[in-house]
Amino acid sequence: MPPTPSLLRPLAGLLVLAAVSTVVSAESGPDLAKPRTPVPSPAKPASRIPRDAFVLRPFEWIPAVPGARAVPVTFPETKPMGYIHALASTGERLWISAHPFGDTNLPPTAGRLWSYHPASNRIEPATGILEGHAVSGLRARGDDNVWLMIDGGLARLDGRNFAVDPFGPVQGMSSRNPVGVAETRRAFHALGDSGALHRLSSDERSFPRFDASAPLPDATDASAWRLLVGSGDWLLAATDRRLALRPDDAARWNAQPPVIRPHSPELDPVRILAACGDGDGGFWIGCDAGLAFLQASNGALEFRERPTGVTVPGGIGIPIAVGMQPTAAAIDAARDRVAEGIRQRMRARARLARATGGSSPPVDAVTPTSRIPAGVRALAMDRGFLWVATADPVFPLRSRILLFHPGSRKWVGWFPFAFPVTTLAVDDRYLWIGADTQFTRATPLHALEKSVLLSIPASRWSPDPIERDDLDAKIAALPPSEQAVFAFFSGNMARVLRLTDGDDLNDEQLFLRALAHDPIGLDQPEAMALHLRRLVIRHPDSVFTGLAGALLERVTQTAPAAPTGPDGVPPPGAPATTPPAPTPTTSAGPSPPETARDPAAGTATVREATPTPPLAAPPTAPRAQQAPASTLQRRDLNRDGRLNLVEWRLWLGPKAELRDWDRNGDGEIDRAEFQAFAEANPGR
Repeated sequence: MPPTPSLLRPLAGLLVLAAVSTVVSAESGPDLAKPRTPVPSPAKPASRIPRDAFVLRPFEWIPAVPGARAVPVTFPETKPMGYIHALASTGERLWISAHPFGDTNLPPTAGRLWSYHPASNRIEPATGILEGHAVSGLRARGDDNVWLMIDGGLARLDGRNFAVDPFGPVQGMSSRNPVGVAETRRAFHALGDSGALHRLSSDERSFPRFDASAPLPDATDASAWRLLVGSGDWLLAATDRRLALRPDDAARWNAQPPVIRPHSPELDPVRILAACGDGDGGFWIGCDAGLAFLQASNGALEFRERPTGVTVPGGIGIPIAVGMQPTAAAIDAARDRVAEGIRQRMRARARLARATGGSSPPVDAVTPTSRIPAGVRALAMDRGFLWVATADPVFPLRSRILLFHPGSRKWVGWFPFAFPVTTLAVDDRYLWIGADTQFTRATPLHALEKSVLLSIPASRWSPDPIERDDLDAKIAALPPSEQAVFAFFSGNMARVLRLTDGDDLNDEQLFLRALAHDPIGLDQPEAMALHLRRLVIRHPDSVFTGLAGALLERVTQTAPAAPTGPDGVPPPGAPATTPPAPTPTTSAGPSPPETARDPAAGTATVREATPTPPLAAPPTAPRAQQAPASTLQRRDLNRDGRLNLVEWRLWLGPKAELRDWDRNGDGEIDRAEFQAFAEANPGR
C-alpha cells in the first residue's frame, strides 16, 4: 500500500535562549559611566514566535492547465470509503479496491471490491463469492477479464458474466498472498510474497511455480516484495528499496540488480512507490526521490531527481483557538523545533559536501536538474504518454498530476489535486484517480477527461532538461533574501557575500554570511567568528543565536578572531589577528573582594565587600587556580573584556542570572567578577 503522508516529527533538539537581552549599541561602547539596565526587559511573546527560516519557494517549470478538473465519484452514503488501494479498467467498467472508513476487520493493505459503470454513473459493491474477500491488488487483462490479488491467492473475474475462477494451492499457486501479476509478450506471471515466480499455464487453468528461487537477498533491505511489472520480454520486481530484473524465460533473477541512487544524500536510500512498463523492455519507476527510467536490455538507468527543499517552517506548529494567545511553553517549543530544523539543514549540507566533494560539476541541494516538482506517488502508461502523480512541493497532503511524453522527454502540463494520490488507471476517455481521504472523510475516487491535457499542442510542451539561462531568470525573479538562500545552498559563497553586504542585516542574513566562511565555504574562520559575534550581539533573541554561540565555541578554540568593537565591528586600523586580551576598564563602584593567602595551609580567606552571592565559596576553601585569560576571552563574544547577559546565558543557560555576580551593578561581569565566579565554581 502506498504510504500515507507522514506526520510531523516530534519536537526535539537544542535548547535556545528563552530570555531576551538588550543589545549593546556601538555608541555606548565600553563607557561604563553611561547608564545601563542590569536586567533587560522581556520581549513581547508575539515577537518571539519563530518565523520560517531559509525561505525558498519551489520553482515552477511546467505550465498548469487551468481547465483540468477531476470530478468526484461518490460512494453510497451508507458505505463511505476513505482509501483506494487499486484500480483497473476493462473498458466499460472500472474495478475498485476501496477501504471503508473505520473498518478494522480488513488488513491495512487491502480493501473491498467495487465496480463502477461510467455510462450509467452507478457504483456497486461486489456480491457473491468475492463479497467477503480482502482485495489487495487489481490488474485488467484485455477488455473482459480482471485479475484480483485476494487473501488466499488469485482470482480471475470475467467482466461479462461475472464468473470467478480461483487460483490457490490446488491450481499451483503456493503463495497465500501474491503481491502482483504481470504480462509479457510470451506469458502471464504472478509473484509470491516470498519472491517465488509463477506462470499461467497455456490452457489458463493452473498457475504453477516457474522459478522457486527468489531474487537475491539484501541485508540492508528487510522490506517484502510488493510490485511485479512486465514490459516486452522482461519482468521487474520491487520492494520498497530495491529492484530485481530478468527476462521472462530466464532461469533466475539477475545477480546484480539495478540501483536507483540520487546525488543528494538526503534522498538516499529511495522508497519505491510505483512502476509501469512501456511495452518495449523499458520500465518507469516512481519513488519519493523522483522518476527513473530503466532500459532492461542494457541496464541503462536515467533518473529525474527532485530538488531538495531547504525551508524550515516556523510559527507555533499547533492550532491556537481564535482570540487566544500562545503560551510561553508553546513558543519555546516552537523555537526549539525551528532551531533543530536549522541544525538538521546544516548537517544535511555537510553530508552533501562529504558525499559529493570534488565532483564536477558540483552537486547541491537546490539547483534542479529536472522539471519534476516532487516525489512520485503513482504512474500509468497511456498509449505513448505517461501519467505521473507527485506530491505537491508546497503542501505535502496534496498532489499534482502531470502528463509526460516519454518519446520527446517533454512535459505536457499538470493540474492540482486536493488529496494524496494512491493509484492511477486509464481507459479510452478517463484518467481514474484513487486517493487517501481518510483524514477529510471525502470520496477517494475521481475522474478526469483526458482530452483536456491530451489536446495541448506539442509546441507548448516543456522539455525536461533545464537550461542555465532559464534557471538564472528564475533566480533573478526571487526576492534578495531568497536569492541569498539559493546562493548559499548551491555553494555560491561569493554571491552570498554580495547579497548580504551592508550593516542593516537580519539574523538569517548574518548567519548565512557567517557560514559562508566555514570550511565547506570560503574556509575563513576569522571572518566566520566576526559575523557570528555580530549575530549574537545584534539579534540576542534570534533562534540562530544559540547555534551561533555553539559555533563560536569551536571557532575560537581553533583559530584567532579579529578584534572587534562592542557591536562586533572591527575598529579602524585593527590588525587581522587578535592581540592578547586587554585589561578591562575598571569602573567606579564597590571594590573587588580582598584575598589573604595562608602560606601554611595554602588556602585563601575571602572578605566580601558586597553581599555573598548564592553560589559563593565558604569563608575557607581551597583557592582555585587563577582563571586564565583565554577562558574569559572565549566567552567574551564581542571582545569588550566583559560578559553581558547574552554572553552569560549562552554559556550558563537561558535562566542564568548575571546580577548574582555583578557586584558593581553595571550590568556586566568584568575580569575581577569573573575571577570570583571561577573561584567559587571551579567545575564551570
